[in-house]
Amino acid sequence: MSNIEDFYLNILIFRLINDFRNPIFDFFFSHFYILGKGWIFIPIGLLLLIFKREKFWLLIIAATFETFSVHILKAIFKAPRPASMLQDVNLMERLYHGSFPSGDTAVAFVVATCLSLGSPLYLKVLLFIYAILIAYGRIYLGVHFPLDVVSGALIGVFSVIVAKGLIKFFMSKDKKCQNS
Repeated sequence: MSNIEDFYLNILIFRLINDFRNPIFDFFFSHFYILGKGWIFIPIGLLLLIFKREKFWLLIIAATFETFSVHILKAIFKAPRPASMLQDVNLMERLYHGSFPSGDTAVAFVVATCLSLGSPLYLKVLLFIYAILIAYGRIYLGVHFPLDVVSGALIGVFSVIVAKGLIKFFMSKDKKCQNS
């Protein structure tokens, strides 16, 4: 199987981001990245369960779809991480296997997309800044290529769209059953 990561633009953009070093960015991204991990669904899910119950199931279904999608694609493609392919990667998080797609980016975009629905514009902007920073940080930390984070972002957004569709479908089925 060929390596889907091995193309000029992917490597060029990776190098532009990963080779730019700044002590403030080093500190920020080496701590901020944890907000893209799957555990973030727990406190957000609990808050939604308490304050925005209508979004709770949307988050749960989207997170489930995102998790399965990412794990299936990682198993299919088995794409190498940048440090496994390239010399002189500024690696700040020790990961070497399963680069495509970025699960952390997918998580961040599920959170941003789900929470932005029906939210005021300022909150939507903040949520997507958070998600974009997670995606950028994955490249900056040396653990993902641009293709990985773009794919992760698309999976995250698509997961929420699928979850909305499933909820709408089952709600309409439920209403038909109640009217019968």
